[in-house]
Amino acid sequence: MALTLTEGNKYSTTELQRAVIDRLVKDSEILKLLPFEEILGNSLTYDTITTDAGADFYAVGDTWTEGTPVLTQATATLKILGGDADVDNFLLTTRSNKMDLKGTVLGNKVKAVQNKFLDTFFYGNATTNTKEFNGLHALMTSTTYNTVQEQTASGDGGATSIAKLQETIDLVTGWKPTHLVMSKLLRRIINVYLDSIGDKFTATRDQYGKMIESFRGLDVIVDDHILNTESTTDLGAYESSTTDDQSTIFVLTFDPMACCGIHSGDRVQTIPLGDLETKDAQRWRIKWYPSLMLQDLRSCAKYAGLLTGSAVEA
Repeated sequence: MALTLTEGNKYSTTELQRAVIDRLVKDSEILKLLPFEEILGNSLTYDTITTDAGADFYAVGDTWTEGTPVLTQATATLKILGGDADVDNFLLTTRSNKMDLKGTVLGNKVKAVQNKFLDTFFYGNATTNTKEFNGLHALMTSTTYNTVQEQTASGDGGATSIAKLQETIDLVTGWKPTHLVMSKLLRRIINVYLDSIGDKFTATRDQYGKMIESFRGLDVIVDDHILNTESTTDLGAYESSTTDDQSTIFVLTFDPMACCGIHSGDRVQTIPLGDLETKDAQRWRIKWYPSLMLQDLRSCAKYAGLLTGSAVEA
């Protein structure tokens, strides 16, 4: 059964683990929404449909043509994510009445793990870096099923088009997508365009009173880990560049058969490694074995190659 980190945290066995996972999902809508499947072993193999089955009308006596979907096997492999943090014993003793030093140090390390996961969630590429899992850009490369692009063959981008954004949403078939994910800059220039035509993002409040923006029925998530400096000629290898000004809007469906994470049953672990020999400090290790999968290519989509320096078009 796939659970979000928040739901799975209800089954945590220690207060420290609960606190670490609470910190991990804090300020990240992606990690609050993304379901995770707990797996045994170090990988999960699944089938994706790359070519649909066909059907036709036949006359009496016609020879029927067989047509089954073409399946491609994919494997999501768990990767090792984490880091060590040292808590100075002298500071722990002398400042414990003023601040939670251990909590501060571990909280900072958990934030670093969160940032690394979210960077990889969008831009991970196991081909160029075997230590990381494939992110959304690497998992969505089909211009038939899940990708609309403004880029030319040379990698030049184009202006964001509202019509093409809606075309991207319509690429999701068999599912009801729930979220648009984009950078703050893209949301801002889209807002400028909508204001100019007397339109706007719809704004409502959720059950906690938080303001939620939506576009054509899809909740809008802005994420600082989506770059405004993407550059590529390969749909599966987006990367940061200081000279380019492209970005991407993702249309996501969070579901165990759609956009879903996997991890080991231990989830996020906090391990005390004890006192160090070479310095007066205690070492703690934060570790997590996660990955990402997209079992149905048509459950999510992306609109790529968007020039962040250009005005939005109809």
